Amino acid sequence: MTFLSKKRITVYAGIFISAYLLIWGCWIFTGSGLLDRTGKPIGADFLVFWSASSMARTGDPASVYDFQKFYKVEQTIADYPNPWVYPPTYLLMVLPLSLLPYLPSFIVWILSTCCIYLIVIRRIAPHPITAWLALAYPGTFQNIVHGQNGFLSTALLGGGLLLLDNFPLMAGILFGLLCYKPHFAILVPIALAAGKYWKALAAMVVSSVCFILLSGIALGWRTWAAFYNNISSPIMILIQEKSLWIKMPTTFASFLLAGFNLSLAGAFHGFVMFGAVIIVAWVWYKEAPLYIRGSALISGILLFTPYAYYYDLSLLALPLAWLGWECFRGGWELMEQRILIIIWLLPIIAPSIAIALGLQISPILIGFLLFITLRQSYENKSLLTP
Repeated sequence: MTFLSKKRITVYAGIFISAYLLIWGCWIFTGSGLLDRTGKPIGADFLVFWSASSMARTGDPASVYDFQKFYKVEQTIADYPNPWVYPPTYLLMVLPLSLLPYLPSFIVWILSTCCIYLIVIRRIAPHPITAWLALAYPGTFQNIVHGQNGFLSTALLGGGLLLLDNFPLMAGILFGLLCYKPHFAILVPIALAAGKYWKALAAMVVSSVCFILLSGIALGWRTWAAFYNNISSPIMILIQEKSLWIKMPTTFASFLLAGFNLSLAGAFHGFVMFGAVIIVAWVWYKEAPLYIRGSALISGILLFTPYAYYYDLSLLALPLAWLGWECFRGGWELMEQRILIIIWLLPIIAPSIAIALGLQISPILIGFLLFITLRQSYENKSLLTP
């Protein structure tokens, strides 16, 4: 039973996309030059990527971790101070971006990463309106507006999962590239080991090491030393910048936002991390179907990591596509369908609730998503025996 027909989905998605274009268009065209109406650069976070590329190509790559020098480069585009906290592997990825001026580079970045993102989602749910619905997903809009790398992370994780059964070595290579954002990759080896995907696990380890070596050779090992010396920066941002907690859909940030002290927030988050690891490992050990394994892994990653922002919820497009496709093919309860719709809206409703009530609902709903996948694994008769 379903209450969303193809016609309704198409119309609703069109309304969302039209609203995005109208809102973002007004935000940009009422600004000045490369700045929007608030004085931030278009695709604000992309300024970090472009500036890092510019510094690495024209000077000492290690200096990207010197905030004073980095800020001077950012000021050539906009007065928008934002540090570079990524490892050198990601610096190697974004190195070509400054070959183009800022705005053309931003457009190329968003279009290219969005295309591979849509291709992956379309392969998960092979329906003509899948891409349309993915574009309407609020997590997509969040990633575009911020000029972020959520599309890239989603494509690497989703592509690796799609290739895993038939092309484990290629899947492992894609997983290995996630070392540019290691807090999203940390559960992947656990899942692969639990599912006995030893070839993919080996390929992931080897490709990660090769990627690290390549970045060291290309950018200099001083860059890795500078990153190591600066590694506490994102941790301090997470702990000290209270204004960012409403933008962080993580369990740790939700406890901090609720008023818990650092020790209690860490303890409760540690409990959630442990639960996520156990559930993900169990689902993969029981050789659940791909839509269950993939959905459990992505949900587990978002519950496990203490550091993420709303644009990172583009990752939820993967379980939403897998589970939504199962709903479309029939057999799911109406309540579960409604939960998926609420989770689909999460990137736009959660920040508003966090601002209004000081309550971060993202971990709760992502926990529901993980529960749905766990329930599906129990209902799959092939999983009842080892």
